[in-house]
Amino acid sequence: MNPIRKLRRRFIALATLAVCIILIGALGLINGIGYYTMKNHCLDTMAFISENGGTMPSRYHRNPSLWIEDILPGFTWAEDTPEFAFQTRYFSIHLNENREITAVNVKNIYAFSEKQAVEFVKTALREDDVSGFITKNKTHYGYMKTPLEDGGSLIVIMDCTREFSDVHTFMSYSMWFGLLCVILYVIILAALSKKAIEPFVRNAENQKRFITNASHELKTPLAIISVNAEAMEMMEGKNEFTEGIRKQVRRMSGLISHLILLSKAGESTKAELKPEVFNLKDVLKRNVEEFDVLAQDQQKKLTLSCSEDFKVKTDEKFLSEILHILLDNGIKYCDDEGTITVKAVRSNKKEIELSVSNDYKDGKDVDYKRFFERFYRNDESHNSKKSGYGIGLSIARELSGLLSLPLNVSWKEGRIYFTLIIREET
Repeated sequence: MNPIRKLRRRFIALATLAVCIILIGALGLINGIGYYTMKNHCLDTMAFISENGGTMPSRYHRNPSLWIEDILPGFTWAEDTPEFAFQTRYFSIHLNENREITAVNVKNIYAFSEKQAVEFVKTALREDDVSGFITKNKTHYGYMKTPLEDGGSLIVIMDCTREFSDVHTFMSYSMWFGLLCVILYVIILAALSKKAIEPFVRNAENQKRFITNASHELKTPLAIISVNAEAMEMMEGKNEFTEGIRKQVRRMSGLISHLILLSKAGESTKAELKPEVFNLKDVLKRNVEEFDVLAQDQQKKLTLSCSEDFKVKTDEKFLSEILHILLDNGIKYCDDEGTITVKAVRSNKKEIELSVSNDYKDGKDVDYKRFFERFYRNDESHNSKKSGYGIGLSIARELSGLLSLPLNVSWKEGRIYFTLIIREET
């Protein structure tokens, strides 16, 4: 994925996440307050009925009992009007000290007969709490048990369906409102995000342009230095000074090539890829042979293990570049007289696991998460005695992302593994 596009998407995702957290917190608090207030209003109403012997008087006078009503005077769920008594649906039952029914009042509710009211009260009596709510057939009822002075008790049951429905409706609307706000926010942010990251984009483009131009400009003086060193050798013969000059020229040339490749890798797009089906072992064998002499010079062993019939479809040029980087890295940082292994195995019916591993006994406590960072070099495996600038693995990660081939690093039993997952073509 293009780094700029990736940055935009990450910026939008993080900004959207922040807004979602704020909306969820705000709407959750508002809905929580509404639900808490509704429940307390129902309990207050049942308490008022209980205080009046199981009936609701024609006027409902109550003092604010909720902290929110102290902050917002007049914030009530029901107005103090004569109609409120007729809007409240409830019934009450008196029990004597032996829990025998002495009176049933169902005049203020249509859904219950006296027999049904008695059965429902038995359900409420089985509840441990003095007051609470019971749901029956999607209908919500509140109950309150009040002990009487004669040893009996009064049970008040109130239909709270309307109150619960209002709160649920408000919750539903608030959720849709929040979702709409997030969608609108994402659309607006996506439209404006280009301007927000424009300074970064301009800076990144200037950096790439500088790297590319500087790399090309450095090639000419390096070529002149190299020619002059060769001329000195022809006239005076090889010596430690000319050999040092040529060594540093090769080192600088390698750095320039890597910088140019890193710059191009960041600019490459999937449209530039040329995927084709090829035999994986042929490509691996060709790359391994190129590094075999280098491995032997350092007294290290380079091996290859791959089935003859593995067919893959990807860009061969970019895959070879990744292999070059991993092989160079493996030989460079392999333990003395160690083994570098290129291995391809079928992980399942449709995928091939391609790994480049090498002996690395001191790799147990290394922070492998940083291995793909540009210019990162670990103190032990990437020390000053090893040539390199810490950008090879970064290039490999860029190219693997371009090819949609996950590249991972791991360490196990004294070996470090760089693994690519490639889809097999059948």
